[in-house]
Amino acid sequence: MTKLMKWPVLLLGLFLAANAQAKVMESSVATVNGRPILATEYDTYYEGVLEQYQATAPQFLEQPYAKDMLGKEVLKELISKELLYQAADEAKITVKDSELDEGLNEIKSRFAIDENGKQDPKGADKRFNEALKKQHMTLKSYKEKIKKDIAVKKLLEAQVQATVKPVEEADVKALYDDVEAVMKNKTKTLKKLEKDNPARLQEAQLIAAKLKQLTAEQVRVGHIYLAVNKETPAAEAKKKEELIKQIKKELDGGKDFSAAVKEYTEDKAALASGGDMILIKGIAPKEIDAAAFTLAVGKVSAPIKTDVGWHIIKVKEKRAQKDIGYDDIKQDLAQYLAQQKVQLSMMEYVNGLADKADIKVTKVFEVDAEIEKAAAERASQEAKAEAAKENKAAATSKK
Repeated sequence: MTKLMKWPVLLLGLFLAANAQAKVMESSVATVNGRPILATEYDTYYEGVLEQYQATAPQFLEQPYAKDMLGKEVLKELISKELLYQAADEAKITVKDSELDEGLNEIKSRFAIDENGKQDPKGADKRFNEALKKQHMTLKSYKEKIKKDIAVKKLLEAQVQATVKPVEEADVKALYDDVEAVMKNKTKTLKKLEKDNPARLQEAQLIAAKLKQLTAEQVRVGHIYLAVNKETPAAEAKKKEELIKQIKKELDGGKDFSAAVKEYTEDKAALASGGDMILIKGIAPKEIDAAAFTLAVGKVSAPIKTDVGWHIIKVKEKRAQKDIGYDDIKQDLAQYLAQQKVQLSMMEYVNGLADKADIKVTKVFEVDAEIEKAAAERASQEAKAEAAKENKAAATSKK
């Protein structure tokens, strides 16, 4: 029996689709108590997660064996989900038709925005069906998947969330004190925390970094963007430069900025908000940062060139840097700690299911060989060090 190694439950999304109608005779990447996790299911899930990383964290994929490591996490997630599906079946959890319809409608609502970022409720069904087709699913199989996911949600609420103890205010205050120490750079406190609890220090640093962003000086701007980078052909780059100058001339002549955004910007994702975006001081490219935080409200910038293209911004609103105290964020910190408790309890629950399960992994990753090689090298070095220590002790005793 191959036991599942411990891992956090990633829960990358209860409604990520897989081919639920695939035949058992298809190749599998693992089995959980005899039930296969099909290669088609793994591939569909992996491709979806890979697309997310390519869009949001392409630098991660440039690391050695990054795709392998991502694949291993996807497989762990799928095994976790199968364990939970089986537990929900065993608990005989039922899902009402109304719950299924509500879940399906919630998912369909995500397709109300078209590929250009515009609201298009009438096209939602078409885009939803295209997504199903891309994932090799029928509506029937997808509804069955949603039904299983809702059952798992109910299972977790009964087995995990209901058993988690409430967060104590003393714990909230202690976390705030650590975060405040980071924000105010209280050296003595930080050194002690680094020695006693380095994981807590890292946690406080991450929260402090987020708070600094939220409380920093901010500007809301309208944004017109034309994409140009080092790979853009010279002729095209020249046309973009001429176009951005033309746009600026039109704006100076009285053209409505929002209308110009809709007509010209190449940042399609921003169109849903009318091209508006929030800039935090020190985060945006320095060329945009300099203009945004010096222009007066209502003013439009000259064309701005960055490494990714041309920009014109209109300052619409400014917010000064603000201080934040315990009372301002205690509820957020309490919610954060509560989520941690739930996550830990969930991890323990799934690991408990894994300990009792018969799990066999057949998927092979290249990085596995490197991990085994590194482990063997460490074991060899430790053995040599121990032998040297014993030899030294023996030599000393003879003297």
